[in-house]
Amino acid sequence: MSQLSDDFRTAFRHHPAGVALITATVDGLPYGLTISSLASLSIDPVAVSFSLAKESGAAGAVLAAPSFIIHMLSEEHEELANNFALPGAPRFTEDQNFRFLPTGEPYFADAPIAFRSTIHSSISVGSSRLIAAEVHEILHGAPQQHLVHQNRQYVRLSSLLAPIYQD
Repeated sequence: MSQLSDDFRTAFRHHPAGVALITATVDGLPYGLTISSLASLSIDPVAVSFSLAKESGAAGAVLAAPSFIIHMLSEEHEELANNFALPGAPRFTEDQNFRFLPTGEPYFADAPIAFRSTIHSSISVGSSRLIAAEVHEILHGAPQQHLVHQNRQYVRLSSLLAPIYQD
């Protein structure tokens, strides 16, 4: 790896990013993976972007699925985010409170916000793939503080933010 690549990786390691979970169903099996590259992309059409580091496993399932769910995770979902980031960790268990939507995608109802989406377009960049996903439906859960990742750890913004109104 070059010095430029090392410096780039270090720069983004210290850049805070929201944590999301993408789930899809392919051939009747649920797949999911944790990402921290989600970004808004367009209002018309409503679209987001994210990147996938490989095109196999859960990432390959997202690419092959007719539709998928992008869950913005809350501070209460640290364990869930880890489970879908680590190979062999428990996924889609009863205690994770997931269900299948009528459209077939696995959905975690405790997520503050989730987007039912399809791939609009994608492009390969090096060994990664940049995805533009069109959002077809927004699913609202309980309002909660979103989970943030920085420097290989989760950050709880609620402990850092002052209340807006004080008595």
